[in-house]
Formats: sequence, structure tokens, C-alpha cells
Amino acid sequence: MSVEQKSLSLEVKATGEEGQIEGYGAVFGNRDSYGDIMVKGAFAETLKSRKPKMLWQHNMMDPIGVWDEYSEDERGLYMKGRIAIKTTKGRDAYELVKADAIDGLSIGYVTKDYAMEGGARLLKEVDLFETSLVTMPANAAALVTSVKNADVRDIEAVFRQMNFSRSEAKAMATAAWKRRDDVLREADAIVPEADQREVDELKALLSATLHQIGGQS
Repeated sequence: MSVEQKSLSLEVKATGEEGQIEGYGAVFGNRDSYGDIMVKGAFAETLKSRKPKMLWQHNMMDPIGVWDEYSEDERGLYMKGRIAIKTTKGRDAYELVKADAIDGLSIGYVTKDYAMEGGARLLKEVDLFETSLVTMPANAAALVTSVKNADVRDIEAVFRQMNFSRSEAKAMATAAWKRRDDVLREADAIVPEADQREVDELKALLSATLHQIGGQS
């Protein structure tokens, strides 16, 4: 299972009630830099069965609030929720949203069904796990800072704590570690579109480990 991320720098904003925000996690019909087009109805099934988490920078260790409303409209995936402003991270996040320093939403999902059309991947059904407030799209540098001083055994240990088997944890940690130097090198450069999805998948693979090995996303 490969968790993908897709970011939009638009329309996450504070609304009337303290701590309340709204915005679009995805829009339909436009071809993004990955060559993907989100199709209306892509979120329909998952929204019936799962309430997406509100996270900070895609880090599952950093929930900052709850999404109260989430539905598809003609434009895309509309979301409205409340940041937990009595928490330190939530209060900081909300102040940054109000100051327009944070204006991006990014979704974490698994593609369930797609079709190819004219070189584009039409995402017909996705399994949505979370929608994060993010500083900027595809921020590989955030991951790099956290894993610079980690050891492959640290990463393997965290996967074991997440209830993966020993063989699964070792395989995932080894695969991530082999790509570490590439991510470090790419963090300060423009990543070619052909490589961006692989980098994002690695980010998703490691994001759950960052808090436990002393990093921040």
C-alpha cells in the first residue's frame, strides 16, 4: 500500500468561530504536476466509512483538530473543521492560518481505482486517510531534517512498534534507508516530475516515524 500526498495552496481560511477553518483538500478536473486528475466521486465511498484526520504537516503524531464537515461539491473536496486552539500546536497553527502564513491543505490517500487518458492518470476512487495543514506542497526538506541523524535500526524499531512484523519492518526500513541520500540531495533542488511520486511515497513511509526518532515534520 503506497500512501500518496497531494497539496493545494488555496483557500484554507479562518471563519467566524474561533478555531474554525474551511477549504478544499482537492479540486476536480485539473491536471496537476504529477499528471493526475481527480475525478468527481473519487472520495464518495471513503467519506461514508471514515472520518479523515486533521493533521499538521502530514505527521500522524500531530493531530491538531477535527474535520466536522467533509463532502464533495461541484468544485472538489470541501472541508470545514475546528483546530484545537487550547493545545500548543493547534494554537500556533491557527495563528499562522489567520496571518496567511499557512494557506495550504494536503490530502493523504491511497489510490483504489484509476484510468489512463491522454497521458494523465484519472483518479476514480481514492481511500482518504487525512487532510493536513501544510506550509507548502511537496516539502521534502521537512522529512530530510528529521532523518539526517537517524539510523536504519531506529526506523525499523519504530515500524515494529507500529505492529508490523519483523520481516516487514526490516524490509521497509531498508528500502527507505537506501533512498535516504537521494532525498537529502533532492531536498534543496527542484525534483523532476518523474521522480516526485517516489519521493512523496518515501515521505509518507517515514512520516509516522519522525516524532519517535526525535524529528519534526
